[in-house]
Amino acid sequence: MRKTIVVLLSVIMLVSTIAVVPARAAKDAGAAALLSAVLPGTGEWYNRDWQGSYPWGECILGALCCLVQISSVMDAANGNTDEGIRIDFWSAPQK
Repeated sequence: MRKTIVVLLSVIMLVSTIAVVPARAAKDAGAAALLSAVLPGTGEWYNRDWQGSYPWGECILGALCCLVQISSVMDAANGNTDEGIRIDFWSAPQK
């Protein structure tokens, strides 16, 4: 069991690293959407040029609720930089 957890955590760290490295190279909506798909909230943080605190609340809620993660991906692809969590999933993101 211990080996399984170590391997799983290693894979998660590797995927996170691979997702962040291309995002630093090019500033675009696709990179922001990919970051939010891996870790919800990270795409908006990327759009803010890594300024401010990490959006832990959105990351944790996005891991628990797929609708929060989807709205995070949509917001990041749209270029939003807000720090709040959008919970009105039925409306389009506001720029």
